[in-house]
Amino acid sequence: MSRVFIVGWDGATFDLVEPWIAEGKLPNIAEVYRNGAHGELASTLPPMTFPAWSSFMTGKNPAKHGIYDFTRQSPGTYDLEFVNGGNRRAPSFWKLLSDAGKRVISISLPCTFPPEPVNGVMLSGFDAAGLGGSSSKLDARGMYPRSMYDELDRELGGHPIGSFPIQEINQGRAEAAVQKIIDVIGRKAATAKYLMQNYEWDCAMILFGESDGSAHHFWKYCDPRSPQYTAEPASMRDSILRVYQELDRQLGELKELLPYDATLMMMSDHGFGGVSNAVVYPNCWLREQGQLGFRGGFARWMSRRLDALKLRAVAVLPNSIQKFLSRFARAQLGGIEAKVRYGIIDWSQTKAFFEENPYYPALRINLKGRQPQGTVEPGAEYEALRTELIAKLEAWRHPQTGEPMVEKAYRREEVYSGACLDEAPDIVVKWATHQNYTYAFRVSSKSKSLAWIEELDPHRQENSAFFTGKSGSHRDNGIFLAEGPQVIAEKTVDGARIIDVAPTILHLLGVPTPADMDGRALIEIFEGAAATPMAVGEAAGVVAASEEDDASYTDDDKVVINERLRALGYID
Repeated sequence: MSRVFIVGWDGATFDLVEPWIAEGKLPNIAEVYRNGAHGELASTLPPMTFPAWSSFMTGKNPAKHGIYDFTRQSPGTYDLEFVNGGNRRAPSFWKLLSDAGKRVISISLPCTFPPEPVNGVMLSGFDAAGLGGSSSKLDARGMYPRSMYDELDRELGGHPIGSFPIQEINQGRAEAAVQKIIDVIGRKAATAKYLMQNYEWDCAMILFGESDGSAHHFWKYCDPRSPQYTAEPASMRDSILRVYQELDRQLGELKELLPYDATLMMMSDHGFGGVSNAVVYPNCWLREQGQLGFRGGFARWMSRRLDALKLRAVAVLPNSIQKFLSRFARAQLGGIEAKVRYGIIDWSQTKAFFEENPYYPALRINLKGRQPQGTVEPGAEYEALRTELIAKLEAWRHPQTGEPMVEKAYRREEVYSGACLDEAPDIVVKWATHQNYTYAFRVSSKSKSLAWIEELDPHRQENSAFFTGKSGSHRDNGIFLAEGPQVIAEKTVDGARIIDVAPTILHLLGVPTPADMDGRALIEIFEGAAATPMAVGEAAGVVAASEEDDASYTDDDKVVINERLRALGYID
């Protein structure tokens, strides 16, 4: 059986890649595109980083692995807590390969902290704890084996967690932000090259999150039709292209190190597109529908003041002071963030509420026995309310254009299935776009008149912090490409899903796909022996969430993770 090498470009989209291939600007991925198989790769619903990469690693939908977002509600409260790989309830294909005696290398995948004890090397992604925030090195807590830290520090000066150029952007140094991103791509690639040449492996992967971060930050410079378009500095107009070109250059160098029998796969966890300046306050809409109540003016003022203080702390205060404030305020998200999001809600008058994250707000019922101040009875009342809310969501229209605000609303069991279904939002919303641009979402306490929609000028100083990291957003379909001795040349892949990649990797390496994986091996892209279906293996089952100390974040860790997520625009 051949070896498998996977290159991930987080958030990569054929909407950018295909035109640049046609123009000769990405020669190395063009070679894979033309000589192998390619097609769109459907993400999870919604197409968010943590559930998508977790579904990639497990071949399962979120209700089987338990990862729905970067945060989750603490049981029995309205507070929020960070999620990481220690919360994953399904084994990764790294674990399945290791158990089968295969040697593996995993580099920089999100939601792999704490790293699993694999037969090989695992370096955690940007959710790793330790050693500060922006552009910091991964410490030993994020490495398996831990001895890798001293080795990589000695040989390469360490392995970077990511770029997160929020400081440069806040200082108006956009070009410096691009260079920082490009530098980190090179440093990550250096780790991959070193490990590939110094360790035996059957399956190895390097994930570059920089394609995602650059699109979040720089879409406004590169898309003249964007409502957020920014013409200056002119040098930024090709900023995303330059990031992709560095990724392409490193792809070429990595390909040169591959053995003759290796199958190369390339993929992203979702696609990308632009964000509108039309801002939606979802809980204000629920209030208008009579499903949610707000508290008095002081609660709204306090929520806004806490948010302003939080943003100022992230933007200007030294990390040491941020850490002190985090400890003083209990948990960074559990305390302040929950008060910012929900501080104005009168729970006694609320039947349903949105988790107002900046990208994909999901809807939860304020259920008796589950939420501490629940108002809705389980059973018939709960089901009737979901039916009513879904009808209202799908009838919701933009006040000026008449466009649907919601493409489709689903009961959670229509989207997910598995042992962790009870942790899912009660209603999963597939949001529509506004004139082909994604809506921006904001906490309702910031709505000036409690109206549920308004257009904000992203170039005004008072709005700049909100739109930082939000000029581009995720789309449903990522990319998938494969090239190798058993891959059919010029093959178009139809209907591939992110949950199909893990079974395909197992198939190539001769390891049976567990019966409870939701994905399937994409054998139609292969010829020869690889085109023959394998017997299905035993169910992998549910695994317990990690109870190791390494899986928990300290107060200092929470500040760091909060900074990284805010730098990427994933929390407001």
